[in-house]
Amino acid sequence: MRLLLATLFFADVSKAYPDFLNPVFADNVNARLWRTALSGPSIVDDEHGWPHYTRGAYNNTPQESLPPGQYVKTDASGWTSGFFPDSLWQAYRRRTELKARDDFPGEPSAEDWLSMADAWTSPLQTNAHLTDTHDLGFLAKPFESAMRIQKTDAYLPMLQNMSQNLAARFSPAAGVIRSWDCTNCSSSSWCSHEDSVLVIIDNMMNLALLARSASIYTHNSTLVDIAISHADKTIQHHVRPDGSSYHVCDYSGTTGDVYLCRTAQGLADESTWARGQAWGIYGFAEFYSFTRDPAYLATSKRMADWFIDHLPSDGLPFWDFDAEYLPNVTPRDSSAAAIAASGMLLLQRQIDESKVACRGGRDYKAAAEGLLRATVELALAGKISFVDSSPIGAETYADTPANSSVSRGFESILMHATSNNNPRANPKNFDSGLSYGDFYFVEAGNRLLEWED
Repeated sequence: MRLLLATLFFADVSKAYPDFLNPVFADNVNARLWRTALSGPSIVDDEHGWPHYTRGAYNNTPQESLPPGQYVKTDASGWTSGFFPDSLWQAYRRRTELKARDDFPGEPSAEDWLSMADAWTSPLQTNAHLTDTHDLGFLAKPFESAMRIQKTDAYLPMLQNMSQNLAARFSPAAGVIRSWDCTNCSSSSWCSHEDSVLVIIDNMMNLALLARSASIYTHNSTLVDIAISHADKTIQHHVRPDGSSYHVCDYSGTTGDVYLCRTAQGLADESTWARGQAWGIYGFAEFYSFTRDPAYLATSKRMADWFIDHLPSDGLPFWDFDAEYLPNVTPRDSSAAAIAASGMLLLQRQIDESKVACRGGRDYKAAAEGLLRATVELALAGKISFVDSSPIGAETYADTPANSSVSRGFESILMHATSNNNPRANPKNFDSGLSYGDFYFVEAGNRLLEWED
């Protein structure tokens, strides 16, 4: 078993970030989270309770009765339901443990932040029994944060259950954890054969739950063995020789052979979907932190190098790296930038801590700061504060500038994100806000606050 006990938190350290990233830590970020938090918390059976994505002005998303810029919600079992509650935990942590700043004018107390985070998290306990999704690692996130921050084991049985349910989706013949079930007949999750096992690059992000469970929650080493098998297969089949990636690989559950690799949310089968590339950077860096297998570190670096080398000149990725560039028209994906930035900070931390020789290697912290700078300059919604907010709702377009009065009513922190702009998608979802983009933006900021030069 290749496993090391992972450090759950970096120690409190100096606040090392350049001045151009001050907006990442401004009251605009926390005030937006709090403004949305006041709309809840949700109840367990609420169909539309947890922030998912904001409705786009292009009428490319459902629920058109909502004003543009307002969150479309998901129920408790939706794969994104945990991101907003965990954003609240990260905001509380920034206020207290990281001691990042003084209170903002009009800001609720730390105790109010804690109470709000707990209130948005607790109803999601029903997810302990989910067996039809691979996204249990995402859904577990707010509970893991609650346990670490509150120093409680109250959610331990839930995390044990969720990790075991994730492991139960493992296909021994293919050596991977099934992502999507073939009973779903959408264009994204169609299966080429009756025994197809679909795996998406996103699934690398769920392996941390298995690794933590093996070392902390269940002490069952089989869980990390399953995760290692999945990671190794992902390197073999999802990651191309040049460091770019496929979104979906379709395995035979009988022989383990790969039928084909393709896209689901990207532009084309041989293109590189920006958020998928970001998931890979982050997922392999994180899994290396548990196993110390150099193959995972090397893969994260290859994927990060490819991502950096293919960014547009202004630094904010388009939704797919192969999408044709039409000025102020081609959708961006600020969520891919935020995920990649947080992943690159984690990657650089792993390189530094492992003393890995990196001749001619990149400074991934600097690259992450560049991504965050581009995100702030091109995608940060207009400034609000706790004492000067704005009604929710804002009609924004691909050319809407960042941090302007036009977007003060935009509900999420970041504009210009793309969930799915695949030509076959119906409906498409582009140029919106995404709850997970906001989460990784906040998390990346916290990683910078933790940094020690």
